[in-house]
Amino acid sequence: MHRIRSAVALTGLLATTLTGVVVEHAAADPLANAKARAAVLTKQVQQLRIKAEVATERYDNVESRLTQVVVRRGLADQALNAVQQAAAEAQQQESDRARALYESGGDPAMLSALLAGSNPSDVLDRSHLAAAVIAYQTHTAQAAADTVSKVAALDRRDAQLSRQVTRLQVGASNEANRVRTLLATAHKSLLAANGEVRRIVRADEAAAAAAGAQDFVGAVQAAGGTINLGGTTKAPNNLVAVAIAAARAQLGVPYVWGGTSPAGFDCSGLTQWAYAHAGIQLPRVAADQYNAGPHPSLTQLLPGDLLFWATDTSNPTTIHHVTMYIGNGQMIAAPHTGTVVQIQPVYMPGFIGATRPWA
Repeated sequence: MHRIRSAVALTGLLATTLTGVVVEHAAADPLANAKARAAVLTKQVQQLRIKAEVATERYDNVESRLTQVVVRRGLADQALNAVQQAAAEAQQQESDRARALYESGGDPAMLSALLAGSNPSDVLDRSHLAAAVIAYQTHTAQAAADTVSKVAALDRRDAQLSRQVTRLQVGASNEANRVRTLLATAHKSLLAANGEVRRIVRADEAAAAAAGAQDFVGAVQAAGGTINLGGTTKAPNNLVAVAIAAARAQLGVPYVWGGTSPAGFDCSGLTQWAYAHAGIQLPRVAADQYNAGPHPSLTQLLPGDLLFWATDTSNPTTIHHVTMYIGNGQMIAAPHTGTVVQIQPVYMPGFIGATRPWA
C-alpha cells in the first residue's frame, strides 16, 4: 500500500510538473509565433518592394521611350505637313504658269515666234527663252516627283512611329498593372497580420536598416575611408550645391511610383529632377543614371554622388534604386510606396556602387 501511495504521489507530482511546463510553453508560444510570422512577413514584404521597384523602373523606361517616340511622331507630322504644303504651293504655281502659257497661245505660239525671228540674235534670244521654259518644266516635274516620294517616305515613317506609340502605350499599361499588383500584394500581406506581428515587422525593418548602415560604415572604414556620422558636409561645387538644395526642398513629398515632380517622386524621378535644377540632364531610369558619369569608390564618395542598389551587385542592368549622397553616411532618398522623400543612413545590402554625374 505504501508503494501504491508513493506511485500515485509521484504521478501527481510529474503531472503537475508537466502541466507547468506546458502552460509555460503555451504562454511563450504567442510571442514566438508572432516573431516567426513577422520574420516571414518581413522577408516577403521586402522582396515584394524590390520587385515593385524593378517593375517601376521598367515602367519608367517604357514611359520615357513613349515620350521620345511621341515627340518624334509630332516632328514627323510637322515635316509631313510642311512638305504637303510646299507641294500644294508648287502645284498652284505650275497651274498658274500653265494657264498663262495657254492664254498667250501655248507652246505652238512660242515655237512660231521663235521661227519668225528676223535676225540671228533675235532667234538666239528666243531660243534661250524656249530652253529656260523647257528647263523649268523639267525641274518642276522632277520636283513634283521628289515631293511625292518624300511625302510617301514621311507618311510611312509617321505610320511606323504611330505603331511604336501604340505598342509602348500597351507596354506602359502592362508595367503599371504589374506595379499595382505587387504593391497591393504587399499591402494585403501586412493587413492580414495582427497588430503584434506588424509591430515586430516594423522593429525588424528598423533593426535591419541600422545593421545595413553599420555595414556601410564598416565597408568604408575597411577600404581606408572615414565617416563622421555627426559631422557636416560641404558640396564640392556650386552645381552640386544647387542639386542637393533642390532635393532637400522635396523632403516630405510622398513617394509616387512613376513620379517626376513635387506632386510625388519615385527614386530616379527625384534624382533626375534635382540635377535638372543644376542644369544637368540625367536619364529617366536608375540603371541609365548609373552610366551618367564616372564611378567613385567608397573612399572617394562626395556629396552629390548618386548611390545605386541592384538585385545582382555584379550586374548593373539589375539596378532598381538610386539615391543622392549628401556626405557622412547620409543620403536623400525616395524609398518606396507609403513613405516620403527623406534623409536616410546609407545601407550596404544590395549596394552596387556610385556615379558622379557632375564630373
